[in-house]
Amino acid sequence: MPAPRDAATVVLTRPLQDGSYEVLLTRRPESMAFMGGTFVFPGGALDDADAADEMAGRSALERREASDRLSESIAPERALGLFCCAARELYEEAGILLATEGGGRPVDPAKVREVYAPHHAEVGHDPTAFAAFLVREGLTLSTDLLAPHGRLVTPEQSPIRFDARFFVAPMPEGQAVVPHPTEVLEWLWITPTEALERARAKELPVPIPTLAILQGLAEIPGYAQVLGERAKALEVEATELSPLVTVVLAPNPGLMTGAGTNTYVVGRGEVAIIDPGIPDPVFVERVAREAGNRGRPKIILLTHMHIDHIGGVVPLAEQMNLPVAAFGGSEADAPFVTERLDDGAEIALGDASLRAVSTPGHASMHLCYYLASERSLFAGDLVAGFGTVVIAPPDGNMRDYLASLERLGTLDIERIYPGHGPVVEDGPAKLAEYIAHRREREAQVVEALGAGLDEIPAMVKRIYAEVPEVLHPMAERSVLAHLELLEANGRVVRDGDRWQMT
Repeated sequence: MPAPRDAATVVLTRPLQDGSYEVLLTRRPESMAFMGGTFVFPGGALDDADAADEMAGRSALERREASDRLSESIAPERALGLFCCAARELYEEAGILLATEGGGRPVDPAKVREVYAPHHAEVGHDPTAFAAFLVREGLTLSTDLLAPHGRLVTPEQSPIRFDARFFVAPMPEGQAVVPHPTEVLEWLWITPTEALERARAKELPVPIPTLAILQGLAEIPGYAQVLGERAKALEVEATELSPLVTVVLAPNPGLMTGAGTNTYVVGRGEVAIIDPGIPDPVFVERVAREAGNRGRPKIILLTHMHIDHIGGVVPLAEQMNLPVAAFGGSEADAPFVTERLDDGAEIALGDASLRAVSTPGHASMHLCYYLASERSLFAGDLVAGFGTVVIAPPDGNMRDYLASLERLGTLDIERIYPGHGPVVEDGPAKLAEYIAHRREREAQVVEALGAGLDEIPAMVKRIYAEVPEVLHPMAERSVLAHLELLEANGRVVRDGDRWQMT
């Protein structure tokens, strides 16, 4: 298998008036072997010349400073090379030059636009030519503006592999995006939250590594925070919940994730890890440590493929050399999955075992894991420790969801470990509550139709009147799921965006 090549990627950001921010995504041509046709952050592979003395002499950061900022065991020359590579690739692909002129003044935007831009692709493509260009123009790379923001390693089974470091940087004032004509088909500025929503709706082709970074960015509320968030140490909590279960809380709080994603370490002697949520190295290291404390880590198990449950899979699997198992899914959708689990599959963990239970509804390929020895269920996003879960078509299906809840009711369950929120101590009562809630929502949808409301936004305003409007887009997906169930049962018909009772 190929060894991963070092690479550097830039998350370029710009502020919005409300204090939030957008990021730059660029679409790669379909012909590219690696992530062709998808929207990614600008970046590329490290060249030896990026770490050479000529490039280091044009950097605002010194080698030791770069190594300290990365906070990992890496030679100072290589560390600074990654910073320089990030700035160079940004210039090559997007025509954005992070540099200062004499006296530390930001490079003149007009000069970048009128003098440098016509040649940025050929100059940025060759690190030696790029270093000579910086010397000739008396420029210093603003490597000090690049804030490290995580690391992702391509899975072992991929034919092309990279060990990519991500850096956040501000868009220089006055400069404009000038895309590389053969590497960038199109580009857009977009908030991380909107990018995730469009990706989940399959409106924006975004590969899993980019989704993982977007998920973390979506939890950072403001422009100032995203540029300085690496200045504060990340805190990762771990709590032992039973003799066989420890939870590590991924620090990705949000409207849909609550306090964060629950990553479970299960077993004693032999250990499984369920749903590693984010790629942050501090979080990944804590999960690995908790797994090691319980015995021999054996496997990573996934309940489903939503990004807040799989963000840390690749770095954790690489670091611990573990297989990754999930239910179905194509290799293209989840190239990091090495084992496909069938309904009823048993995962032996020493004296205990987990049973895979197919539970579609929230996602078509959703699994729960049943720990019979403790009468416990790891529920992924089928059950939440707070509120209810969203059923969002087309991958979400209300008929399947209700059937999955009914199926779980036949198991001998006492405790439910949800993907988000606190432990559910009375599992049967929660399942009954969820089924009753969905039946009540269905009745409310029927009442709204009977009142003459025939479009989903109007129904949501009536049914979810007490819910903050920021959550209404997700509520619309759940109402759609109920309408599709009613349609399948022959009770309603659809005409474009309008619905009516039969």
